[in-house]
Amino acid sequence: MNTRNSSARTSKGGARRWASLKEAAEYISVHPKTLTRRFSDGSLIRYRVGRRVMVDLDELDELVVASAGGLKTMAG
Repeated sequence: MNTRNSSARTSKGGARRWASLKEAAEYISVHPKTLTRRFSDGSLIRYRVGRRVMVDLDELDELVVASAGGLKTMAG
Protein backbone atom coordinates (compact mmCIF):
# COMPACT_ATOMS: atom_id res chain seq x y z
CA MET A 1 0.00 0.00 0.00
CA ASN A 2 1.25 3.43 -0.88
CA THR A 3 1.70 5.64 2.19
CA ARG A 4 1.17 8.89 0.26
CA ASN A 5 -2.19 10.36 -0.59
CA SER A 6 -1.82 13.14 -3.12
CA SER A 7 -5.52 14.05 -3.02
CA ALA A 8 -5.37 15.06 0.66
CA ARG A 9 -3.66 18.38 1.29
CA THR A 10 -2.08 19.77 4.43
CA SER A 11 -2.69 23.28 5.69
CA LYS A 12 0.64 24.18 4.05
CA GLY A 13 -0.72 23.11 0.66
CA GLY A 14 1.49 20.04 0.21
CA ALA A 15 0.42 16.43 -0.07
CA ARG A 16 -0.05 14.61 3.22
CA ARG A 17 2.61 12.10 4.15
CA TRP A 18 1.10 8.88 5.54
CA ALA A 19 2.79 6.06 7.41
CA SER A 20 1.65 2.94 9.20
CA LEU A 21 1.97 2.84 12.98
CA LYS A 22 5.19 0.83 12.72
CA GLU A 23 6.67 3.11 10.04
CA ALA A 24 5.78 6.22 12.04
CA ALA A 25 7.40 4.79 15.17
CA GLU A 26 10.55 3.98 13.21
CA TYR A 27 10.48 7.48 11.68
CA ILE A 28 10.96 9.07 15.12
CA SER A 29 12.84 6.13 16.69
CA VAL A 30 10.28 5.16 19.32
CA HIS A 31 8.33 2.01 20.13
CA PRO A 32 4.86 1.80 18.49
CA LYS A 33 3.36 1.68 21.99
CA THR A 34 4.65 5.23 22.56
CA LEU A 35 2.51 6.45 19.65
CA THR A 36 -0.44 4.43 20.96
CA ARG A 37 -0.14 6.39 24.22
CA ARG A 38 -0.20 9.65 22.24
CA PHE A 39 -3.42 8.49 20.55
CA SER A 40 -4.92 7.76 23.97
CA ASP A 41 -3.99 11.14 25.47
CA GLY A 42 -5.28 12.98 22.39
CA SER A 43 -1.99 14.57 21.36
CA LEU A 44 -1.89 12.60 18.08
CA ILE A 45 -4.71 11.56 15.76
CA ARG A 46 -5.00 7.98 14.54
CA TYR A 47 -6.54 7.45 11.12
CA ARG A 48 -8.05 4.08 10.34
CA VAL A 49 -8.03 2.56 6.88
CA GLY A 50 -9.87 -0.70 7.38
CA ARG A 51 -7.93 -2.41 10.17
CA ARG A 52 -4.76 -0.47 9.50
CA VAL A 53 -3.78 2.49 11.68
CA MET A 54 -2.21 5.35 9.74
CA VAL A 55 -0.36 8.41 11.02
CA ASP A 56 0.01 11.76 9.26
CA LEU A 57 3.77 12.39 9.41
CA ASP A 58 3.26 16.17 9.28
CA GLU A 59 1.16 15.96 12.47
CA LEU A 60 3.82 13.72 14.01
CA ASP A 61 6.54 16.26 13.12
CA GLU A 62 4.50 18.98 14.85
CA LEU A 63 4.09 16.83 17.96
CA VAL A 64 7.84 16.15 18.14
CA VAL A 65 8.69 19.84 17.78
CA ALA A 66 6.10 20.82 20.40
CA SER A 67 7.30 18.19 22.86
CA ALA A 68 10.93 19.28 22.42
CA GLY A 69 10.07 22.39 24.42
CA GLY A 70 11.84 24.80 22.11
CA LEU A 71 15.15 22.92 22.12
CA LYS A 72 17.31 23.65 19.11
CA THR A 73 18.84 20.90 17.05
CA MET A 74 22.59 20.75 16.60
CA ALA A 75 22.15 21.89 12.98
CA GLY A 76 19.77 24.75 13.83
